[in-house]
Amino acid sequence: MTDSRAARPRRVTMKDVAAAAGVDASLVSRLLSGDESLSVRPETEQRVMDAVQRLGYRRNPAARALKTARTMALGLIIPDLRNVIYTEIAVGAEQRAAAAGYVLLITGGSAQLRQEILEDRVDGILYGVATADTVPTLNAPGSPPAMLINRRGPAEGSSVVVDDQAGVAMGTRYLISIGHRWIAHIAGPQNVDTARRRRRGYINAMAEAGLEIPDGYIAESSFNEVGGATAAAGLLQLTPRPTALVAANAVAAVGAMAAVRSQGLSVPEDISVVALHDIPQAAYLNPPLTTVRMPLAELGSRSVDMILTMINGGQVGHVVVATPPELIVRGSAAPPPR
Repeated sequence: MTDSRAARPRRVTMKDVAAAAGVDASLVSRLLSGDESLSVRPETEQRVMDAVQRLGYRRNPAARALKTARTMALGLIIPDLRNVIYTEIAVGAEQRAAAAGYVLLITGGSAQLRQEILEDRVDGILYGVATADTVPTLNAPGSPPAMLINRRGPAEGSSVVVDDQAGVAMGTRYLISIGHRWIAHIAGPQNVDTARRRRRGYINAMAEAGLEIPDGYIAESSFNEVGGATAAAGLLQLTPRPTALVAANAVAAVGAMAAVRSQGLSVPEDISVVALHDIPQAAYLNPPLTTVRMPLAELGSRSVDMILTMINGGQVGHVVVATPPELIVRGSAAPPPR
């Protein structure tokens, strides 16, 4: 009889990764643990991460948990599990957490409720929600380390965001560059700081170009298809009617495009549409949606690095991911009709 244990492949160890990358095992350990006090050259870090991926290295959560008295799990609370934009953030966070030997537990809904569920099960919590009535005090006594991701305030504590203001400004400037002057903004809910920053980006870009923003040209909506459709339907009734819409969220832009068609108008012949965030579906819409791509996976990855630093006793502040927005030109925007 064949011994099944003899056929089982040997588990890849941290020493294997260190040997493949040509570094010391202690450096690998500190790097994968998110130790921000570690000073390492970018090419060395890349070599280690390449070796982790190539060898299929996974840290042993059970052994490490016994050694450190930790759960080896992180919590991520996001507003809407159905929204593909949050999915991209979660993928970046999950990959970085796995490389560090952690499991990422993802949940949606009320931050206060989910904190109570996660608190005893994780070593740190990432909050993707941040309004005055939904976020408990961060890092309260007895609670695991916590920080905001894709949000800032109102609670005190650490956070990491992308440059939403620059992203919406980029989309607005593109519409201006192809001849639009009557540009309306489908804004997100103004009790969320990301929506407020995106609104500022639109206003600043219009002001730079010396363009008027008529009353009613900023329509607040939820970050989903229904919100975008409702906001667009109202904007298209205004006089003068906008020739272009810049949406604070690509999912809301999908609803906006449907609203344009429901009123017997065409995208982009009558109304151009540009949206913040690039989603997989954007390239397959009719017409394909012009977007501003934001570094969402990097946002998720960076948030895990920061929360691991906090778990290890380090201090982190407010961080804006440095990777700039990228304009993805597709078919939903064209010069305005004469």
